[in-house]
Amino acid sequence: MSDQVLSALKQFFLRWQRDGEARRGLPLCEWEADWRSPCELDAPKEGRVAWRPVQRSEPSDFTAMAEALELSLHPAALVLFGHWFSRPIPCSYKGLRIELILPWNEADLDLLKENLIGHLLMLRKLKRSPSLFIATTRNEMTLISLDNETGQVWLEWLDSGRRLPLAPSLPDFLGRLETLPH
Repeated sequence: MSDQVLSALKQFFLRWQRDGEARRGLPLCEWEADWRSPCELDAPKEGRVAWRPVQRSEPSDFTAMAEALELSLHPAALVLFGHWFSRPIPCSYKGLRIELILPWNEADLDLLKENLIGHLLMLRKLKRSPSLFIATTRNEMTLISLDNETGQVWLEWLDSGRRLPLAPSLPDFLGRLETLPH
């Protein structure tokens, strides 16, 4: 499963880079001196810096998070969040505009872990099955999430607990993402 997720993610990043860079060149983001990332390609110019997703040399460890939650985290989520640094990636899934969530740097990964813990604890309190959010939508109460038990990808409404299946697995979901301009 891990190899399939890595391969699907690499293929998506290649499509995203090819399509985006052909349209507008390298993506730019606001440069922050105290929020650096290995994704940054050049020195900042006029307060902006060019960037690309970059694979980590060593994957991040989620053991402490899993132990604190007393929960085995789905391997697909560990690969998605633990192997790459990137800005959120704007894309589309069957016409639904989303942003794929990835950490920008180690500090951002720590914040992401805290948010995932909060999300999982909220679901536990509401007696809902555990899921890990992987993308945002324009509606803050609607997320794209990975079912922690099955690995299926869902459109999840936080306010009602309703879930609509999108893909049987994360690699399948990633393979169907459409690129959008940066």
